[in-house]
Amino acid sequence: MGGMDMKKKSLVILMAVVVSILTVACDKSVDNIANTQNKNKIQQTESNDEVLKGKKMRFDELGLEYYIPEVWAEKGGISPVCVVPGKYGVDYIVAQIPYEFVPTEFIRELTEEAQNAKTEEGQTKIFEKYQNKAKDFFNIIVLDKSKEKNGPKENIERKEKVFLQYKYHEKVAEKDNLECYLLYNDEYDESGLSEEEKKEFKEVREGIEEFKKNIKLFTPIDPSEKMAGYQNIEFKTKTIDGKEIDSSIFKDYELTMVNIWATYCGPCIEEMPDIQMLYDEVKEENINVIGIVFDTPDEENEALAKEILEKKGAKFVNIIPDEKLIEGVLKDISGVPTTIFVDKKGNTVGKTIVGSRSKEEYKKEIYERLESLK
Repeated sequence: MGGMDMKKKSLVILMAVVVSILTVACDKSVDNIANTQNKNKIQQTESNDEVLKGKKMRFDELGLEYYIPEVWAEKGGISPVCVVPGKYGVDYIVAQIPYEFVPTEFIRELTEEAQNAKTEEGQTKIFEKYQNKAKDFFNIIVLDKSKEKNGPKENIERKEKVFLQYKYHEKVAEKDNLECYLLYNDEYDESGLSEEEKKEFKEVREGIEEFKKNIKLFTPIDPSEKMAGYQNIEFKTKTIDGKEIDSSIFKDYELTMVNIWATYCGPCIEEMPDIQMLYDEVKEENINVIGIVFDTPDEENEALAKEILEKKGAKFVNIIPDEKLIEGVLKDISGVPTTIFVDKKGNTVGKTIVGSRSKEEYKKEIYERLESLK
């Protein structure tokens, strides 16, 4: 939850400008499966292991962990397009994570342009430039081989389609029924890249061999079970607008829906209008909605969060997490958006929801929890 490095911040600012377009692009790449899925939080920590250098990426509910090679971490332009999770024990595809390459210097230049792109036309131009430089790099896919025959048909078809896009399909990790494949090519689309950028892309591709050794699988962790340990939510902090607020606000409502989101999360941002409409409908029934901006406190992200909330017409209260939240419930969420429900005493009610939902789906969850409180 600490501050991001400058390369990551630059990428976040850039992506915020085109987030809604990129979300659609991500959906297309996986046949719109991502529409109903959540984007997992990426946990990044430094490794002390001399072999496994770089950034550690861990996805608890997918049972997947890997280290980004140091050469990739230094470049800053190798990142996941999206994270498409499946449901362990149900789906054949437990996880799919397509990665892309974007030239380092280009990110810096486009970020500067993006900060000044205030009009829709300007933002469209930024996206077109980004699209011209962003190149498909590799795909990580985790399969549950016990579901190969009886898993969802669309999963099986999607797996075949994705495999056809790559020359190499290397099994790089295995755990019980889970198998992890790294899909990549030896020839790539370099159109639109300068000679210097082509050279950078070639250097980056040499990190594939190191990356293969740094992937491991473990038994996926159910996000609801992980969150079950948090019985009460407490905080004393400020809203995104700088007003003092604490968890005593819960006592004024029969139920409060707490939506945890991040400025880098496309699905979080896209569901905001639905959450605002939900809030408008349920507040008359003494039900409240508040948001927690996961990637704050951070001055730059706070400014970005305000901009996002204004653009999406979200008027419900959003707060900056304090130390209690950061070291408590936020430490163990498996992805954003994550939504929890609390009663008048701040006690959690019902299961945690991971992933985005529609207004009607959230309303159904609210009424089920109200019923359980009777």
